Amino acid sequence: MTDVDAPADAALAGEFRHAFRIGTRWLLIPLGMPAEVYPPLPCARLPFTQHWCLGLASFRGDVAPVYDLAALLGERSANPSRYLLALGRGEARAALGIDEMTGITVLPDTPTAPPPPLPEPLSELAQHSLTVDAVPYLDSDLGGLLVLLAQRARRVDLATLSEPV
Repeated sequence: MTDVDAPADAALAGEFRHAFRIGTRWLLIPLGMPAEVYPPLPCARLPFTQHWCLGLASFRGDVAPVYDLAALLGERSANPSRYLLALGRGEARAALGIDEMTGITVLPDTPTAPPPPLPEPLSELAQHSLTVDAVPYLDSDLGGLLVLLAQRARRVDLATLSEPV
């Protein structure tokens, strides 16, 4: 085998992707997005935030917001999230409560399909769905999801807090 054959062989082997499950939904982590899994960590609750904003946690000294996406999507289970998935870097970092992680190989001929009907905010950010070993995985804009969660976590309008009484 020559070096010229290596890329073709690698393409035939497929692309390894990480995925996580929240409730019944599997979501793919975008390629190149920094992601780390942690055991549950203590969260400092923030005032005036939605119930699905669990607060701030320290991830090796870096503080980031933690969101319970299952609660936002109405998929609350009897078991609380078993892990935290920290996504992104620096000020763009946030964490989601997740049920489990896995790795999958997406073969080059794996068909994609339009995403199934989804609740907001996933419906706004879903790109497509693919099925591997009879399991559907949602490919969505997780960076955009973190931005939306940060914008929607607040329960009060900040303008009302600065108005004179």
